[in-house]
Amino acid sequence: MATQLQIAANRRNALYSTGPRTRRGKSISRINALKHGLSAEHVVLFDEEVEEFERFFRKWMRACKPQGFVEQQLVERIAICAWRLRRVYRIETGLFSKYRINWTKSTIGLPIAIETTFFRASAADNTLEKLTRYERSIERSLRQALYQFDVITTRARRTDSK
Repeated sequence: MATQLQIAANRRNALYSTGPRTRRGKSISRINALKHGLSAEHVVLFDEEVEEFERFFRKWMRACKPQGFVEQQLVERIAICAWRLRRVYRIETGLFSKYRINWTKSTIGLPIAIETTFFRASAADNTLEKLTRYERSIERSLRQALYQFDVITTRARRTDSK
């Protein structure tokens, strides 16, 4: 925990901070803490279209036909998890493309097979391992939301048929 002297010093130093001034600088700095977008606060990220997510969400709503607030919340959770899972696949594709381009340049333009790209990428760093962990976590959340939705709707149907 900071002392009162440290807090006062931080406040004095903050007066000298310039921060970004241009529109471009502000838009860049707003995503400084964003690393991958798999645990983002907002559902739609900077390279995604809000309209596309809304269409995706409406498809889930039509497919599930939620009745009442709780079911609607579960369908929203399902749609968000499915959207984030799509993001994982885009990231994976982007990573492989990046690795392949970089390694093709270093091999004097000779094409590199996908298995070689995978082997090199998994040996180079733990990016793919992290991506797989996020994928499993998102899939688990998706399965749980789908299961909960199924339980609630099945129970509601039983109650309605009595």
